[in-house]
Amino acid sequence: MRRFILLSVFLFGLPATASAQDKAFSEYAMKAAFLYNFTLFTEWPELPNNTLRICTLRADQIRGELAAYTDKRPHNATLVIEKITDIRKIRRCQAVFISEDDIQSAPEIFQATRDMPVLVVTEVTDFSIKDAMIVIKIENRRMIFEINLTAAKQAGLHLSSKLLVLAKKIY
Repeated sequence: MRRFILLSVFLFGLPATASAQDKAFSEYAMKAAFLYNFTLFTEWPELPNNTLRICTLRADQIRGELAAYTDKRPHNATLVIEKITDIRKIRRCQAVFISEDDIQSAPEIFQATRDMPVLVVTEVTDFSIKDAMIVIKIENRRMIFEINLTAAKQAGLHLSSKLLVLAKKIY
């Protein structure tokens, strides 16, 4: 019961983007909600220019869904959703989402963000959890996530215990 209540609180920030005909959120609307909420439960050493930047590469679907959150002020900061075309610029992001479309660039992304305070979230389950901090999965028709707490700490990020209690697995 406690887990259900926490999950409800976690997903409270979901925008009302579903139409009357489509009562259920799309997969990418849910992933965007998870990603946005992950940022609410993450603390960075600093937010440059009081800006929290969530970056994507080829993940156009999730970037479109994240647009629903641009009027929010996580950590009392300006939220910017940005498409990165040059992986060297990924270091200025506070969070990055690696989609299935980014598989070929993933090793370069992991290298560019290593030991940087960048929350790396992916939907690609082929990667071992050691390569990303949070992996979003669909299991038994439910969206779950696993956390690599060691990688987050190594990057200088603090993940809230409220987020950790909701994770399916913590490494």
